[in-house]
Amino acid sequence: MNLKNTAIKFFSSAEEEERVEEYAGPRLLKTGHLNIMVRAPKSFTDVREYADSLMSGSAILVSFEAVDAALRNRIFDYLNGVSYIVAASVSFISDDLLLYAPEQVEVNKEKGVKRTGMRSWLG
Repeated sequence: MNLKNTAIKFFSSAEEEERVEEYAGPRLLKTGHLNIMVRAPKSFTDVREYADSLMSGSAILVSFEAVDAALRNRIFDYLNGVSYIVAASVSFISDDLLLYAPEQVEVNKEKGVKRTGMRSWLG
């Protein structure tokens, strides 16, 4: 019997004790927190804030809907450079969404439609 079970027995009734021991599902262990920023840049000046957030450990979901192809390429290059420096991962979500996640965040994706490459995405 561990300390947690001892404390539960000491402070709870027998009915509550049975209910606690019956539950065998997943438990949430809070080891920290992750900020996920969702952003849609309108100009290149917006991107510096995203880079600072990525370097401080936040994940960034960037929507490229509001920018033209030239600005999209510029933002893409800049954020990928920052990602390389801080060992962040870049994940393709959809045609207009990319996820930049810090090194300590693992991103698991389901297999989906096979892409021909980023060249078609960049335009």
